[in-house]
Amino acid sequence: MDKANNQTGTQLYLRLLGYLRPHWRVFSLAILGMVGTATTEPVFPAIMKYLLDHGFQAERSEIIWAAPIAIILLFLVRGLLAFTTSYLMSWISTQLVTDLRREMFAKLLLLPTKTFHDQSAGTLATRLLYHADNVNQAATTVLVTAIRESFTAVALLCYLLYLDWKLTCITLTIGPLIAFVVQRFNKRARQASRNSLHAIQQIAHTIEEAINANKVIKIYGGQLRESDRFRADTERFRRAMMKETVPASALTPITHLAAALAVAIITYLALNQGTQNGTHSAGGFASFITALLLLIAPIKQLTTIHPILQRGLAACESVFSLLDTATETDKGVLKLSSNFKKIEFKCVNFRYPSSEKSAITDLSFTLHAGQTIALVGSSGSGKTTIGNLLPRFYEIDSGSIEIDECDIRNFSLLSLRAQIALVSQEIVLFNDSVYANIAMGISTETNREAVIAAAQAANAWDFIQELPQGLDTRIGEDGAKLSGGQRQRLAIARAILKNAPILILDEATSALDTESERVVQAALAQLMKNRTTLVIAHRLSTIEKADQILVLHQGAIVEQGVHTELLQRGGYYANLNRMQL
Repeated sequence: MDKANNQTGTQLYLRLLGYLRPHWRVFSLAILGMVGTATTEPVFPAIMKYLLDHGFQAERSEIIWAAPIAIILLFLVRGLLAFTTSYLMSWISTQLVTDLRREMFAKLLLLPTKTFHDQSAGTLATRLLYHADNVNQAATTVLVTAIRESFTAVALLCYLLYLDWKLTCITLTIGPLIAFVVQRFNKRARQASRNSLHAIQQIAHTIEEAINANKVIKIYGGQLRESDRFRADTERFRRAMMKETVPASALTPITHLAAALAVAIITYLALNQGTQNGTHSAGGFASFITALLLLIAPIKQLTTIHPILQRGLAACESVFSLLDTATETDKGVLKLSSNFKKIEFKCVNFRYPSSEKSAITDLSFTLHAGQTIALVGSSGSGKTTIGNLLPRFYEIDSGSIEIDECDIRNFSLLSLRAQIALVSQEIVLFNDSVYANIAMGISTETNREAVIAAAQAANAWDFIQELPQGLDTRIGEDGAKLSGGQRQRLAIARAILKNAPILILDEATSALDTESERVVQAALAQLMKNRTTLVIAHRLSTIEKADQILVLHQGAIVEQGVHTELLQRGGYYANLNRMQL
């Protein structure tokens, strides 16, 4: 996040404009439309000058109908140009925000597991939705206003110079005053925008927690506490928005006052000098004042984009910090074959970045192909950590994890993970059909027959057939329409369908009742056939048939052997068994 925060506003904005490059043809047409609109701005004061100087004394009758038609045609052309420009920029705007969100989401899928522990889902979602939209406003709304109003101001200034260059130069003295005021507000506005973006992230986080923990909140009567939290979060956001409003609201009256001062001075000088330098006629003076008053509008618009720009730049810092976040380290080039002989942990050490204590210390063991090794121990002993290290969700600090004497870091992540299936107690299902959940990740290579076979092997086909639309039934948010055992069996069916040679079972039955556990255990037994399995167990009764049991304590192996052997020793494992009984 430091890289984006250290960039200047100009650097951030230039980087943002890079997203317009793929749409440069449409953008060029939009700019032509803006230029066309701007160049027609001085035409109306010119028509008024002609009418005041010649129209009312014109001897030709054509002027009576030509002047109204000219005015209608002028505003018709301006309207068509404005519509075209607005449509084209809206098209670019939607394309830009879509491209940006797609890039952010693609980056999100490649981020290390640590990132999702450090930041809540609500915070990340806010970046993709709210922050990306603010960035879009800075790239399109600000750009359109800046280009269109700048060209309009230049066109009007050129016309004013043509009428009276001396009076026009006096008019230009308001420019430095407005620029000074805008510059003074810049720093304050950017910081206020940062605060409001941070506040909206916190609001999203609070909403996410309240939704996920709605049962806990209800049962423990936490409604008042959560309401107070949300009230405090929204109050912080309101205050931050008000701090943004101060400079935004102050710029408009300051601009108007400066413009009014310029008009007053010009009026005084024009009336005082009588007939001089092209303003001798009533039409010339009226045309000059009209053009000058028209110049106020683009100047006002240019100042109103200031808060939008600062909010957009603050959002750019947040969006680009996500895009600049390092993805998972993947320097491996080898492809892992499914026909391996053994997996070895050699003196592995690992500590979580946010922890001062090592999770794994000098861990060594060998898992032969087709073998089942169970990891047992109290909470915090390192069991799940070992399961996370094998698919490289985290990188070890020292030592090595090898498959057939080759460090797993030499295999590409895609190749390594293609050979691993995972079933954990934290069942992840999507708000999609049963079919899509089972065929997760490999749907292009499967058919309904293969999915049905996997569901049958997982003891899930019976309940799937009873669902309203069978395989095509949508199961709700995180499988909310299914029981715990049904959800677990879908996860097992997904692993069966993947048919990976390495299987990680992370306490896959710990949250189930006895009847559901019996059915799921039967499905797991089917899944474990002819696979190299790493079982992370809570209930010791589920691992009695494991080829090897490793007993962990504080990240180190304190015992290892088979079930009966470990019971006979009367050590740590036997003590765990007695406590469970």
